[in-house]
Amino acid sequence: MPQPLFDFDLKRVSRENYITGKAAINFPHPGSTTGGWHFLAYFDRESGVSKVSLAGIHYPDTTAYFGDLGIIDVTDELAKRGWSVEGRRLFMADHYRAAADMIVRWALSESIHCNVEIDNWFPSRAERQRLLEILDTARSQLSKVGRWQKVEVWLRTQTFS
Repeated sequence: MPQPLFDFDLKRVSRENYITGKAAINFPHPGSTTGGWHFLAYFDRESGVSKVSLAGIHYPDTTAYFGDLGIIDVTDELAKRGWSVEGRRLFMADHYRAAADMIVRWALSESIHCNVEIDNWFPSRAERQRLLEILDTARSQLSKVGRWQKVEVWLRTQTFS
């Protein structure tokens, strides 16, 4: 039976199985100028349903690529928005780690199209540079499995205004 694309509550969220992908990209992290566009599409407080992808469950475990870079405790921020799991800390990828996780997931797949849009999601030069630096930490591991070249080809197609 195929693995569902989302968890619909936050009960499996942990430091190892942190929220990543588009739910993390769209989370309005304090002090960040990226993300926050479609938060309610992933965290519908009215229905009590969250639609989140978890690292190591719905996404590959990217610890070997990035360590714990960009994994943050969002317990208090989620609680402010009405989301909590009693007695548990909740973790999420920041925007950079979430995008990097998405890129690694795509690089490891057989898909031709990567749906990360660097120029749109990271509007400033500094934000784009930070994403590229984080992504570069995966170069060695992706090279070992023959997937870094796929990322390089894709990066050449990105427009950086």
